[in-house]
Amino acid sequence: MEEVIGIRGSANVGSLKDFGVTYREVPLVADGGLDWDALACSIRPETGCAFIQRSCGYSWRKSLSVADIHKAIGLIKMQNPNCMVMVDNCYGEFVEISEPAMVGADLIAGSLIKNPGGTIAPCGGYVAGKEHLVEAAAARLSAPGLGVEFGSTPGHVMRALFQGLFLSPQMVGEAVKVGLLTANGWRYNACT
Repeated sequence: MEEVIGIRGSANVGSLKDFGVTYREVPLVADGGLDWDALACSIRPETGCAFIQRSCGYSWRKSLSVADIHKAIGLIKMQNPNCMVMVDNCYGEFVEISEPAMVGADLIAGSLIKNPGGTIAPCGGYVAGKEHLVEAAAARLSAPGLGVEFGSTPGHVMRALFQGLFLSPQMVGEAVKVGLLTANGWRYNACT
């Protein structure tokens, strides 16, 4: 990811930095949560986009809740109402009653091979949110002019995508149950 943004690596490799996009990061606090004080003064008038990663990814921290994301969006928009907020929603789908787009995220994106794919989708991803931002993302997905009419997913995998979407609430629900059961068992064993 650092190469895509342009934090490290050489110039003229097609990174965002090569296109004049600058990047700043608000580090998380020691427990893995958001640094609310730093976030409250981190957005500038020229900030065009704030990116929030909901999932812990491969780090040992809790994933962000929709309530935390809602609070963060409020702080961001208070500093710059024109700043677009994008949320990487991977692994966050269907684990809470609401989703980030329902609490003010302008654009959300995720992988269809994770939660929404119900463990059987072989490929794909999604973007959702404000129509003009979804269209802008789609316009850069494959080739100029094709946009949402074409997409990046070949037609022969559509059946698996729809089956995965159908199964995903059950699969995610079962994964959450196993996670809770495992956590309670681990806590029980640790206490005995």
